[in-house]
Amino acid sequence: MKTYTVLFAHDVPHYGSVEIDATGDVEALAEARAHWERVQRDRDEEPWPLTEAQHDSAVLARIVEITDETGRQVAADVRLDTYLLSVAPTDLSVKQIENASPMYAALIEIVRHATAGLAADEFEKHLKLERVLSIAHGGVARTIGGAA
Repeated sequence: MKTYTVLFAHDVPHYGSVEIDATGDVEALAEARAHWERVQRDRDEEPWPLTEAQHDSAVLARIVEITDETGRQVAADVRLDTYLLSVAPTDLSVKQIENASPMYAALIEIVRHATAGLAADEFEKHLKLERVLSIAHGGVARTIGGAA
């Protein structure tokens, strides 16, 4: 019998509120963002606003790693729930993530059209290129927010 060490993790949301002064809704959002950036930059100047942990709302449960008794890693980064952490460094990245499902559906439809044309050995007759391009352009336009 071997002994293994398992390192588990999950992310616990923390909540907190601060009061800001602003002349209107748009400025309130700008001030809130500016406050968050100040807190991130210098925690000595601004108190950390997230003080209330919500342990019953934990997400991203995972096994970080399993090591055997010699220290050899035998598994890593194993998801234990249905949540997925994603990084979206740009607005385009956000749109790509948000539109992944319709883009996948469009790709499946394009493949279906192309496969039918190739299988019949009548690519041009069975495959309406305008339809394929329309499907592709629609998926791209949803993602970039304009005409493809």
